[in-house]
Amino acid sequence: MLDEPSAESAGVAELRSALDAYDDPRPEGDPLTLDTIAGRLTKTSAKALLLRNADVLAELPPLLHHLYVLADERGHAGEQARAFLHDAYRMAATVAGRFRQADLAAIASERHIQLAPATGDPLRIAISAYHRSTRYLQHGDYRNGLRLLDRARRHVAAGPADRAIAIQLDLRSAILAARAGDPNEADGYLSEPRAFADEFHPPETPYYNVDASVTNIVVHWFAAPVENYDATEAVRRAESVTVVDPGRPERVGHHHIDMARAWLLHGNRERALAELTAARKVAPNATRHHPSVTETVRAPAAAERRVTGSLAGFAPWAGIRL
Repeated sequence: MLDEPSAESAGVAELRSALDAYDDPRPEGDPLTLDTIAGRLTKTSAKALLLRNADVLAELPPLLHHLYVLADERGHAGEQARAFLHDAYRMAATVAGRFRQADLAAIASERHIQLAPATGDPLRIAISAYHRSTRYLQHGDYRNGLRLLDRARRHVAAGPADRAIAIQLDLRSAILAARAGDPNEADGYLSEPRAFADEFHPPETPYYNVDASVTNIVVHWFAAPVENYDATEAVRRAESVTVVDPGRPERVGHHHIDMARAWLLHGNRERALAELTAARKVAPNATRHHPSVTETVRAPAAAERRVTGSLAGFAPWAGIRL
C-alpha cells in the first residue's frame, strides 16, 4: 500500500493549487471580510516568524482563494485587498523557499512584484524590490542588485514606515556591496540604518516580512566583513556582538551560521562548530538547509573525519556528504 503523504507535502500541494487558481478562485465558506483576513494574516505572519512552516502552509491557501475575489473590487476596498494579497504572496514565497520549492517561490515572488503598483502603496513597490534583490544575491549579480535597490528608494519618503523600509534596503545593499568586494561601500550602507535606529526609532515591523529591528541591523553589521572574507574584521566585530531574540529564530540562527563562517576564516574550527551547534539549536530546519552550512562544513571536515566532535561529526546531521 502506498504511504500516506505527509502533512508538509500535502501543504505544498495545496499551496501550489491555490497559486494556480488566481483566475479561478474557489473560496470556501462565507465570504471573509478584510478585517477577518487582516487578523488571520497577522497570526500567519507570527507563525512564519517562529518557523512554524507547516502551519503557514495550511493557512495560506484558503486565504488566497478569498483574496483573489476581493482583489477585483474597485476603490479603496480593492486596493486594501490587493495589499493583503501582496502580503500573502510574500509569505507564500518565503515558506515555499523554506521547503525548497524554488518554482513555487519564484511564482509567488513574481506575483507580488507585479501586484505591488496596484496596491496604492508605493512602499510595497520598494518591499517587492527588496525581495527581488535576493535573486541577484544568489546569482552573484551584485552590482545590478544594487541598481535595483537604488531605484526602489525612489518610492521611499521620510515617514516612520518609510525609514523602516529604508533600513531594510540599506541592509541588503550592504551585503551586496560586501560581496562585490567593497567593504567601505558596505559600511557606508550600514551607517544610515544605525543612525535611523538611534535617532528615529522607526517601527521594527511596519509590514509583514520587514525587519528593521536593532537585532537585524547588528546581524548585518557583523555579516558584512564575513561576506567580504575579512577574517580579522569579522572576528573583531564578533567579540562585540551578542544576538539573542526568541522571536526571530531564523535571523538568530543565520547569525550563528555567519559566526561559524567567521571563525572558520580565522582558522578556529572549534568555535565554528560551536556556532553551528548554536544555530542548530535555535533554528534546526533552517540550519540544515542553509547553503552556507554546507560550505562551512565540507572543506575542513574532509581533513578531520576521525576527530570526535569535529565539523565532520556535524555533517551527517546536516545531510552533507564528505
